Amino acid sequence: MTVWRRCFASTGVRYPLTTHGAVDWRPGGEAVTVLLPPIGPNHLIAASFASVGTSAPFSFRLRTGSEDERWWHHFETARFGRRTRRRERQRGAGVVVPVDCFETTAPLPAPQLTLACSAPPPRDYLLVVSVRPIGIAPPSTLPAARSSVAATSLSQTSLPPPLSRSACGPTATAMALGVGPAPGLAAFAAAARHSPSTLYGAWPQNLWAAARHGRLGGLELAADWSLAEQALAAGSPVVASIRFGPGGLAGAPLAATGGHLVLLRGIGDGTVVVNDPAAPPGQVERRYSAEEFAAAWLRWRGAAYIFAAP
Repeated sequence: MTVWRRCFASTGVRYPLTTHGAVDWRPGGEAVTVLLPPIGPNHLIAASFASVGTSAPFSFRLRTGSEDERWWHHFETARFGRRTRRRERQRGAGVVVPVDCFETTAPLPAPQLTLACSAPPPRDYLLVVSVRPIGIAPPSTLPAARSSVAATSLSQTSLPPPLSRSACGPTATAMALGVGPAPGLAAFAAAARHSPSTLYGAWPQNLWAAARHGRLGGLELAADWSLAEQALAAGSPVVASIRFGPGGLAGAPLAATGGHLVLLRGIGDGTVVVNDPAAPPGQVERRYSAEEFAAAWLRWRGAAYIFAAP
């Protein structure tokens, strides 16, 4: 299996992808622990937590070691939410922590991932943990057609610099939530800004900001079109993380990018309908080749935000 995932949600949360029940929430420093399968090198471990009813800060801790417990190593992401603290990039014992996820450089025989959150059980929550190879060959098949999902049309270029150059993540997420233009977009971008790293593209922080708007979302890792097909069929647009070199995505407002988030709204006959926040106002909706978009999105990481029904 290319992607391993577990998704846990409170009763009543209508998430378009498969969930695996609720969790036994333990108030205190380590709320939930998920046992992961053995993981090889060059894999991405990503997790997200979104809740309504609590805004307590949280982080994810990875514990890995030998199966006979003779040695263990611990890694932790930055903290996310209203109050955060700096954590330097970590490397060692086969794991790199860029800020908001884990990348493996050696086999992990018995990994465990823990949500660290000192809060009482939230009223509604969504916890997603996914693992996949960092790089894969994109799918050769075209996706099934899906009608376009309604979304607002927002451009990050309408924000003041330097925000206009770096707020693709909050802008794409705001479009999925139906947030209106300024001052709505500016306020959402401020909530999505991770402090003190100043990043606007920290995946769990964007989903924390979305939860403040009453929408629970999960960070998913896709390897093919099935995730997008399911989400769009349920009426949920997909915030996709893409990267491509010069000429890699014909018609895009960016000539190339090492990391950019866009809103996938629909699938046509060999094309996809995308709201691209890097485009100027009035030109945000784009149609891209599905084959080129798959290469830009699914070849590297394949990260996406998927949202539960309001």
